[in-house]
Amino acid sequence: MRISTFLVFVFLTSASVVTAQQDSVNNVTQLANLSLEELMNIKVVTASGYLQTTSEAPSTITVITAKQIAERGYEQLEDALRDIPGIDMIHINGYAPTLIYFRGMYGAENLRALLMIDGVVENNILGTNDMAGPAYSLHNVDHIEIIWGPASALYGANALGGVINVITKKGADINGLHAEQGFGSFNTTFEKVSLGVRKSNLEFAVAGTLYSSDGPKFSNRDSQYSNSYVDKANSFNGTVSYYAKKSKTTMGFRSYNTPMGYGTFFNSATVIFGLPAPGYDNNGRVGFVSRNIRGEKGGLANYYLRTYYLENEWKPNNKFSLLSRVVYRETGTADDSYVYITFDGRKLIRGIFSSYSNRIQGELKANYAPAQNQNFSAGIQYYSDNVERGQRKSTLNLTTPYLLDGRDTLYNLNATFLPRVYDIRNNFGTYLQYVLNTRLFGKTNFTLGTRYDYNSYFGSAFNPRAVIVNQPNEKLTFKLQFGTAFRAPTENEIQQAPPTLDLKTEKIKTFEVNAIYSPSKAVRVQLNFFRNVLSDVIVIGNLSGLNPNKNPGAEKINGIEFTSDMMITKNISAFTNFTYQDATGRNFVTHFSGELPGVAKFKGNAGLAIHIQPLLTISLVENWVGQRRVPTTDPYGPVPGHFLTNCVISTGKLFNKGISASLNVRNIFNAKWLDPGFRTADGLLFSTVMEQPGVNGLFKIGIDL
Repeated sequence: MRISTFLVFVFLTSASVVTAQQDSVNNVTQLANLSLEELMNIKVVTASGYLQTTSEAPSTITVITAKQIAERGYEQLEDALRDIPGIDMIHINGYAPTLIYFRGMYGAENLRALLMIDGVVENNILGTNDMAGPAYSLHNVDHIEIIWGPASALYGANALGGVINVITKKGADINGLHAEQGFGSFNTTFEKVSLGVRKSNLEFAVAGTLYSSDGPKFSNRDSQYSNSYVDKANSFNGTVSYYAKKSKTTMGFRSYNTPMGYGTFFNSATVIFGLPAPGYDNNGRVGFVSRNIRGEKGGLANYYLRTYYLENEWKPNNKFSLLSRVVYRETGTADDSYVYITFDGRKLIRGIFSSYSNRIQGELKANYAPAQNQNFSAGIQYYSDNVERGQRKSTLNLTTPYLLDGRDTLYNLNATFLPRVYDIRNNFGTYLQYVLNTRLFGKTNFTLGTRYDYNSYFGSAFNPRAVIVNQPNEKLTFKLQFGTAFRAPTENEIQQAPPTLDLKTEKIKTFEVNAIYSPSKAVRVQLNFFRNVLSDVIVIGNLSGLNPNKNPGAEKINGIEFTSDMMITKNISAFTNFTYQDATGRNFVTHFSGELPGVAKFKGNAGLAIHIQPLLTISLVENWVGQRRVPTTDPYGPVPGHFLTNCVISTGKLFNKGISASLNVRNIFNAKWLDPGFRTADGLLFSTVMEQPGVNGLFKIGIDL
């Protein structure tokens, strides 16, 4: 796939603005139910803690609607993030299963953004890289709010790059039973069910999923490769709400469990089986087993998260509202997780690992609007973490061999866990925010906010933000933003550091300018300029000797993002986006200075949706990612850019609106592409690059009752 194809996409979408404006005059009624107007008028809650339109909100916001999720074939969170600007990914095809970097901020994979579901944080308490994955299905999602830039002024630690808030469908939205069955490449199957209803003052919604896949087979790593599997990943979401005259009380429970292989993150141990090296400058002597051993997979990483919460939203009048919430969470790695590994290319070791951490949390959030042009927000939060000190230690026996294919090469087969060792981390946070709406220069809103946190490990943190939103007329919006944020060191990072050394928090200052132009209900374009300055960046180690313990890093990222959404005709919608990022960093221990790895300086996406009403919708999306550098420890050179084309054909509701179907073909031109290695990539234990699958597909059928 050449760059000319991508330019055709951009031409078809961007050059149609005039046509779209002309058509919009004659087709306003038809536009009422289409995704663009929904996108322009949708109200979001994540930016300020109360409902605002995306134009009014004091943040840079990307909203992904349920209609877009259906049209573009988004099955998991990763699918939706792929098509938006400002996000770089490394696909591991196992383990995490995807490492996500916000706006050029390389490092701390999946730890610099908060993942929330209905406003409740879902990140792993221990601080491992797993976030989302196949258990996080989007079939019961109303919309996704992505808030760019620092959000610590509202949410405290770890909202460094932004917030992803997944808003699920309520019982009244589902209004019955919806079920899906899917089949795809790599022997993939899934089942998804959602059930919801509201009767009088009572509303309930439940949703569940089950997902399994053999995953792509990377035969260069092993002719019997089997390490990208997912074995019955499952999720359950349930809420029960009671509506009183002036309040709403909700009790909820969520569970996510993702048993999977390690994918391509770790090097494959090919030498011990007499196989060629995996290629791409990986030596194959040290690494993980990528095939079945003794009738079981070469490894199992079984991550889980469980969340219980009770909340009450009280609104005695139009001026005041109060949200109170109690949350209990558990995250960890199940005891059946294991790995086969070699450190010398001659003998295998079966290692087991596990972890368990929990959090008890309480919070109050209040909004008060004494007048139409003013709003005060305040909140207080406390949580206590019982967090395990990294992965649980176990016994290790390297003296008693066990037979493997006629050779005495397998050790540590009967390992057992040692007692759990943990720390208690307490955190107190409070914030205050003031919004003033004026008629200055048309309409100008001023937002000032600040938050104070105190943590029993890293001490105190103070984070302000200031935003000006100006709308000189209904078509044009400008936003000027400044904010700071911090990321707390995770328990995993703390355990890597010497016991005598306390890690600092990572810090960021962000400056941002946005311009949004909506000349009609059929067109919306946005231009973002941002600058991120990170200090005290934590660097983790690998076999090549990087120092993990002195906050030795600094990063600066300057970037530009362009997005456009439009209706070309009443039946054709389109989007384009483009990202430029100049990301540089320094490591004061290794003396590295230069462009950050893993980040594409140029990337873009373009898509077209054709509605053949009422039968079909055809969605075609092109993803372009430019060249990316690899870490300095990585012997492989820069990873070349690539183009991927994805096509989704979906039906409307057939047979009295009861049945629907879709066919999703990814990478339809079978492009060969790579992702750069993780920041510990060295060709020894950690892979230099991540190979990616060619053309693959997914078919599903749904039914509503």
